[in-house]
Amino acid sequence: MSPDRAKGVIAEVYAQVNAEFSSIGPAVMMMSPAPELMAAGWSLMREAQLAGDVPVLDKVVVALGAAQANGLDYDVQAFLSVLRLLGEPETADDIERGGAPADPHLAALLRWAASTGIEGRDPAEPPFAAGAAAEHFGTALFTHFIDRVAAAMLPAGLTPGSMDPADEPPFDGAPVLRELGQDLRGGATLPLLDGLPSGPPPAWAAGSPIGTAYATLAATAAQGAGLLSEAAAAVATQVIAGHAGRRTTAGDHLEEPLADLPERERPGARLAILAGLAPEAITDEQVAAWRATDRRFSDHCTVYLLAFGAMAAVTRIEADLLPVPA
Repeated sequence: MSPDRAKGVIAEVYAQVNAEFSSIGPAVMMMSPAPELMAAGWSLMREAQLAGDVPVLDKVVVALGAAQANGLDYDVQAFLSVLRLLGEPETADDIERGGAPADPHLAALLRWAASTGIEGRDPAEPPFAAGAAAEHFGTALFTHFIDRVAAAMLPAGLTPGSMDPADEPPFDGAPVLRELGQDLRGGATLPLLDGLPSGPPPAWAAGSPIGTAYATLAATAAQGAGLLSEAAAAVATQVIAGHAGRRTTAGDHLEEPLADLPERERPGARLAILAGLAPEAITDEQVAAWRATDRRFSDHCTVYLLAFGAMAAVTRIEADLLPVPA
C-alpha cells in the first residue's frame, strides 16, 4: 500500500519509518497487506538497529553481513549505500570488492554476521560482549527474516540506488535515507504491538524492548501456520528445523518430504519451506498454485505464509547464536 493511501497502523508505521530511517520504499510496502507483521517487524528493526547504545555503524555492518549471508543484493546494496552516507565510503568500497573493512572491529562484526544462517557453516564467535547481544542479535535476526520475505516478494534485480536524496533515484519510490545516529528513545514502537500475540522474550534480549518486539514478531508470524493443514505445517517446520534454518538451494531434498502429504496440501508446505530456506526460488506460479487451493487466500494470507516459513528459519538461526561469551 502506498503512503498516500495508508490508514491505521500502516500509516503509523510509515510515519515512524519515514521519520527515523528512510522514505517508504518497496521493502517496507511489501509487508503492508499484513499490518500486524509490518508493525512487529518494524518494531524489531527500530529497537535493535536504530535505538540503543551500540554505534549505528556497527549495526549497519551487522545488517550488511546478514544480507550477504542471504545473498539478497537489494539489501546488500542498501547497506553499502548507508555506509557511504555514514561517512564510510572506503569501508563500503572494500566490502563491495569482496574484502574486509580496514577497521578490525568492523571486520570481525561483518565476518560474524555473514557466517550466520548458512548451511554447512557454523557461526563465528560473536565479537562483542554479552551485554551488547540484544542489539547485535536483534539486527542480525531481523535481517534474516526480512531478507527471506524480500527475496520471495521483490522483483529480481531490484536495487535501491544510493539512498542519497541528492542523487537521481533509480525508480519511482526508491528509498531515501534519513539521518541516522539520532538519540532515539527505546520502546517507542511498543504501542504498535498492543493486541498482537506474543510470548516470553528471549534471555539474550536482557529485558529490553528488543525482546518484546522479537517475541511478538515470532508469535505473529507463527499464525501463518494456520493457513496450512496440521500435517503440512508439521512437515514444513520439520524440514526447516532439519536444515537448522540455514539457507540452502531448492531441489529434491526439499521436495521429497512433501510426498507423504495429500497433493492439495503440498503447495502451501512447499512455499513455507522455500520461504525459510530458499526464498529466491519461489515463483509466481507456485504462489498461484497455493492460492488456487482456497479462493479465500489473499495477499494478506500470502505474506503470513511467507512470514511463517521465514520466522521458522530465524528461530533456528537464533539457537545457532547461543550462548554469547561473557
